[in-house]
Amino acid sequence: MNAPGEQPLLQRSSDDTTLTLAIAEYDRTRPIIDGRVRPQAIRLDIDCAWIGDFCHYPVYEKYDVAEMSLSWYVAARLRGEPVIALPVFPLRMAVHGYVFCRADAPYTSPRDLLGKRIASTGYRYTVNLWLRGIFRDHYGIAPDQVRWITNEPEGAGFEIPKRIDLTVVEGKSPDELLFAGEADAVIGAVIPESFRRGDPRIRRIFPDTRAEMRAYYKKTGIFPITHTIVMKESLARQEPWIAEHLVRAFRESQRLCDELNAEPKRHSLPESVFILEEQRAAYGEPWKHGLEPNRTVLEAFVRYAHEQGYIARRPAIEEFFAPNTLSL
Repeated sequence: MNAPGEQPLLQRSSDDTTLTLAIAEYDRTRPIIDGRVRPQAIRLDIDCAWIGDFCHYPVYEKYDVAEMSLSWYVAARLRGEPVIALPVFPLRMAVHGYVFCRADAPYTSPRDLLGKRIASTGYRYTVNLWLRGIFRDHYGIAPDQVRWITNEPEGAGFEIPKRIDLTVVEGKSPDELLFAGEADAVIGAVIPESFRRGDPRIRRIFPDTRAEMRAYYKKTGIFPITHTIVMKESLARQEPWIAEHLVRAFRESQRLCDELNAEPKRHSLPESVFILEEQRAAYGEPWKHGLEPNRTVLEAFVRYAHEQGYIARRPAIEEFFAPNTLSL
C-alpha cells in the first residue's frame, strides 16, 4: 500500500534504472529482496550479504546502494569520501545485551569496570561506540577510565585516540582472554560463542539486562541504530529521484514486515503471543525510517562519535543524508 499521492511501487518498464544493492536478509528487508516491494522505476540487482560484511569494507565502492556500519559511514562522510546516506536504518541492536563478564565476577554494572580491562574484537565497531557513550552518560565511566584489549587491527581509516590505553593481543578471542584472566569484561557486536554454547563461566554483566534496556529506552527514547543505507554520492546528485524512491520502498517494506509480525501465529516462538505484548508495551513501534523520527537517536550517536574521536567536528545530522530525503 502506498501513501496518498505516491505512485505504485510495483510499476515496471523497459526504461527502469538498474542498481546494485547489498543488504542483509532481515524480516524488514525481505519484501524488497523477494520482490514484493519494488522501488518505482528501479530494477535492483541484490546481493544478500552477511551482516558483518557491512562493517569490514567500503561497500559504496562496490555497490550503487548498500547497507553500512553507521560508525564507519559517519567517519567516511566527514572525511569527504564519495558516499551519502538515506534516512533508512535496517539494523538496530539492544546493545545492553552485549556486555559480558566471568560468572564469578562481582560486577553488576558498567561502573564496576572502572580501571578494569575490557576485551573486544576491535575498538571501532558501532556497538562499541554506543556502549562507551552509554557507559559515560548513564554509568559514569569514560572510555579512558578502562584498559582496552583487541585482537585485530582497526582498519576503516580509524585511529585509536591517544588518551586510550589499548593493547592488541592476536590469536585469542575476547572470551578466551576473559577465561584466561587477561580481561575483566567483553563487549562487541556479536554474542560470544562460549555464551551461545551455554558455558557456565560467562554471563551478562547486568543482573536483569532486559529491565536495564527497557529502563534506558523509557528514559531516552533511544533504540540504538547500528546500520544505515548509503549510496554513491554522484548517483544521488545526478539522479536525486532515486534516493526518494528507495526511501519509499524501504518504508513500504517495513510496513509489510510490521503487518506480518503483528500476528503471533506467524512466529516460530512458543511464547510469541506474550513476547509481542511485552515488546509493544515496552517499546511501541521503534522500527521507523526517516530523519525526524530518529533525530534523538542520531544526535546522540553523532555526539558520541565526536567525543570518541571518530569525527573531528559535530555537524547537524542533516549533513549525513541526501537533501531531498530529509522530509520523507
